[in-house]
Amino acid sequence: MTKLVLSLMVAFGPIVTPTSAGEVHPKLRKPIELTRCRIKLIDKVTLASDRAGILKFVEPKEGATVERDKPVAGLVDDIARAKLARVSKEAENDIEIRFSKKAADVAKNDLEQALLANERVPGAVPGIEISQLRLKAEKSVLQIEQAEHSLEISELARDEASAELKTYEISAPFSGIVTRVFKHKGEAVRQGDPILEIVNTERIRAEGHVDIADIWNVQIGDSVEVYLDIPDVDLAVEKEKFTGRIVFIDVEVEPVRRRVRVWADLANRDGMLRAGLTARMKILPAKSDPTTLTTRQKTEE
Repeated sequence: MTKLVLSLMVAFGPIVTPTSAGEVHPKLRKPIELTRCRIKLIDKVTLASDRAGILKFVEPKEGATVERDKPVAGLVDDIARAKLARVSKEAENDIEIRFSKKAADVAKNDLEQALLANERVPGAVPGIEISQLRLKAEKSVLQIEQAEHSLEISELARDEASAELKTYEISAPFSGIVTRVFKHKGEAVRQGDPILEIVNTERIRAEGHVDIADIWNVQIGDSVEVYLDIPDVDLAVEKEKFTGRIVFIDVEVEPVRRRVRVWADLANRDGMLRAGLTARMKILPAKSDPTTLTTRQKTEE
């Protein structure tokens, strides 16, 4: 059997075993070149207010750089701050708990003294009075629990006021550049009104279309090489190579042209790539680990 396999390999070359359904074996995959790809932004957001109010500040101007999670705009929040200060004081007040514990100690001591008196002189303290003292002691314990519960409610009210105060502030969801300022300090805004537009140009997307005949040669994680291809001009930047990886393959096929949309994420070196430009993209099959292939083939066998 071994001699037969070796003879076949000599005559016809290496035997390529099939992989799982819908997947082309790495040895059969080939580079694919796409034209008229579009350069697009990945991170672009229009920041809006979560509530209506008057803008207290709008810090960055168009072209300014902002950092992730840093405040870029905020509404007038004097009332919200005053509310937070009040409920914070209430959340720090444990006087009721301390008083209830003292009262519980007194009630417990009164009950113990009455019981001790009856041990010395039976009937010295009437049974009805013992019952009242016992009830008072139990009530004092419940009052401690009630005071602790009230303090917990105050702490929750403080957290709620703190969360509400944060809705008066608009922060950048990622580091980037401000490209548009829609509102300025002193202007009124409604809930959802746009205030700033921020984009991140460090990562960029190259989007293209693969012919249906080649789509099974493309896999998530494949390396790509991208070159700008700007019509009617000859620029030095068109000779620059940008590298990245395929991160998306559409599940639908365009019915007319029978193409599948794909895109790759690229590192935007020195900010040379700009959204809206056209480019050429070469998709390179990912190099496979021979050990992994051998293991999978043995499993399938």
